[in-house]
Amino acid sequence: MRKVEFYFLLDRTFIKGTDILTAKRRRKAGKNIDSSYNPNPTSIYIGCSVNSVYVKVNTGWKIKPAEWDFVQQEPFKKYQNHLELKAFLQKAMLKVERDYLILLTNDAPINAKIIKGIIVRALSGEKVKETKKISYWQAYEEFLTEKAKGTKSATIVKYNSTKTALVGFEKTNYHLTFDKMSMQFYTDFKIYSMETLKHLNNTISKNLRNIKTFLAWAEIHPKKYNTNTDYKRFKGENDEPEPIYLNESELKRFENFDAKGSLSQQKSRDIFVFQCYTGQRIGDVLNVRKQDIRLVEDGPAKEWVLYQQKGNKKYPIYIPILDTAEEILNRYCKDIKDGDLIFTGQSNVMLNKNIKKIAKEVKIDTIITKVNYCGRNRIQETKPKYNFIGSHTARKTFISLSLQWGMRPEQLKSITGHTSVKQMSPYIGAEKNKLISDLKDKWNRNGMEHTNESGEAKSTLPQDNQQ
Repeated sequence: MRKVEFYFLLDRTFIKGTDILTAKRRRKAGKNIDSSYNPNPTSIYIGCSVNSVYVKVNTGWKIKPAEWDFVQQEPFKKYQNHLELKAFLQKAMLKVERDYLILLTNDAPINAKIIKGIIVRALSGEKVKETKKISYWQAYEEFLTEKAKGTKSATIVKYNSTKTALVGFEKTNYHLTFDKMSMQFYTDFKIYSMETLKHLNNTISKNLRNIKTFLAWAEIHPKKYNTNTDYKRFKGENDEPEPIYLNESELKRFENFDAKGSLSQQKSRDIFVFQCYTGQRIGDVLNVRKQDIRLVEDGPAKEWVLYQQKGNKKYPIYIPILDTAEEILNRYCKDIKDGDLIFTGQSNVMLNKNIKKIAKEVKIDTIITKVNYCGRNRIQETKPKYNFIGSHTARKTFISLSLQWGMRPEQLKSITGHTSVKQMSPYIGAEKNKLISDLKDKWNRNGMEHTNESGEAKSTLPQDNQQ
């Protein structure tokens, strides 16, 4: 925004019918144009332009235009009270310019309404209230409060997790301010996350994305908390570990688990299986209500209407209810009202604990190796598969099995709520046994070797490529 320039001006300077441009040119050339001036006293204003909006405020004083010095912006000595008026106007202009400078210094918002208020207070003798520059952490708390009004609780948990990492960073490094959100901070925070917190690259990337979201919010805030745009260059290093999901056999074993009277494990089994057959996030599954399940128009099938929120926008996702999912719904919806939650009384912690127990019980215990990275360091875990299974596994199971069974990615993303096929890729796992079988089949039929009439192996490669 351009700097605001303040000046004095008169209300009705010239006699009606005067060629104003000509009169001004003559005045600038030093000619006497008193005969063109309005002979009556007229109001003196303080004026300016703020973002192309014209502002003027009456000072409460009047003067004849012939008694006003338009070059020096003050009354001529021939004006009867010229010393008193000159002192008043100078004092008022000093107050206006001082209070405007205070706003600039504090990075406070500046618009026509605020500037008009400054002029009015200066003319009435009031002092402008100095607005204290808000701290980094005060802004972060305001950010959390605002986001909590229209964002999922799971997202707020992530923002709080990032805050915890930032608080720890500040304790061991330096005090955080918006001015310090530089590329140096970016480097220091990554080193702290890797060396002190032992965070994996994906966790560091998530924290950096959350920090960028906060700083972007602070930049567009009406009070312009943040004017440092270095954060736009922050980048995370995302690794894509192989997704862990249940194959068809493992899913059937999980479905058939006998809870042996344990209501907690029975409910955990049903929630997880319902997730596997709908492909939705655990937060959405735990918040589904009876009224969200309805019959598909012109058909006997049912669907779940889920309103997903992306940023400040909500849009509906229509999830077909498969037979196994419908059987679970029928059991849980039997004695509840339309507005009631379907799956109650199960926390995320208890759910994930039970899922691991059930997976171990039904022998989902293939030894697998999970590889992640912390910076360039390879972090490898080799354990039975049940150790890595949780509620997040269900969504990956739905997506992976659906694709293996012939669903097109474009169809699938309309059910899962992903905005692109690329966004869905971290959830897609490959069935290795089927992959190996298909590869051998294709190569055995069409690949490197065929047998000739005498039964000898004959290469199908071009002769030039044979060694």
